[in-house]
Amino acid sequence: MLRYRPAVANFGDDLNDILWPALAPALFRDEAHGPQPDDAAWFVGIGTIIGMPPGAARRLHVFSSGIGYAPVAAWRGLQVDYHCVRGPISARVLGLESHRALTDGAILAPLLPELAGGAVPQAGTVVVPHYETIAFPGWNKAARLAGMAVVDPRGTPTEVIRALRGARLVLTESLHGAILADSFGVPWVPFAVSGNFSTAKWADWAASLDLRIAVTMVVPPDPMPLLRFGKRPEPFGTRIAIDPEAALGEFRSRVAPARQVSRLKRAAKAVLEGLPPARALLGYSPDRTAEHLLRLAQTSPWCSAEARRDTLRAAMRERLETLVRAQDALCCTVG
Repeated sequence: MLRYRPAVANFGDDLNDILWPALAPALFRDEAHGPQPDDAAWFVGIGTIIGMPPGAARRLHVFSSGIGYAPVAAWRGLQVDYHCVRGPISARVLGLESHRALTDGAILAPLLPELAGGAVPQAGTVVVPHYETIAFPGWNKAARLAGMAVVDPRGTPTEVIRALRGARLVLTESLHGAILADSFGVPWVPFAVSGNFSTAKWADWAASLDLRIAVTMVVPPDPMPLLRFGKRPEPFGTRIAIDPEAALGEFRSRVAPARQVSRLKRAAKAVLEGLPPARALLGYSPDRTAEHLLRLAQTSPWCSAEARRDTLRAAMRERLETLVRAQDALCCTVG
């Protein structure tokens, strides 16, 4: 299996290791016996990973992955079978037929008893920062001041999904925070704090569910995400309508060659990153973030229609079974 493996855990990426072997064990029998040969066909599942470095893999079966962070031309020269992708923007960028667009594979999580079974403790509103954003201080204090709880996306898929299932409302910077909440019918509201937010992947997934969403800019409790990832041009508090065409333009800008940052700017950032007291002078605090979270919780949430989820889930199961049958037939032929 080819998936994104960040330096720290991220439940959306880690869900791959639980979901696919449970639903299609025949596809992963050989992986249990050690590293795959270079000519093996690799399964590419959940994640914004189309175009990212494939390592030694040269044959890929893409199943519900999406575009967002890397130029798709990076996979030129590979043998890639696109069984389904996250949404219509991914299909358009890749030049695929519209029926190749389904939705994110995490929609299948409710099919696993270990993720969907058992009672869960009921909570009110929970906050799910992006797994890179939560590495910076202040989120727990901000959520506590707002009367909310933080769900750490660096937890295991079972832990995170359990917390999302028990929430009344999910405020999320993490795309998979929204996807898993939606998959279990829990209302959610998206937010962003920095330039690390990819509108393309959100627009792609939302369109797959016939949703037109807006994302609110929330001030972070510490300026580190802005120093590390840059600030979006919209002021904090702005609601950004996620338009597919605008999101497509942002994707193209994101994957274009990066401009060089001046030496002076790099030096200033290094000083601020190394001196928390200096960052405090910039006016960011958990109190300000708590105010933004409280306002965010008052906005109308989203949740897709159950019938739409059921249709997509059934279509994805059928497509997965088709892939399994094709691979079984290939193995019999080769054998």
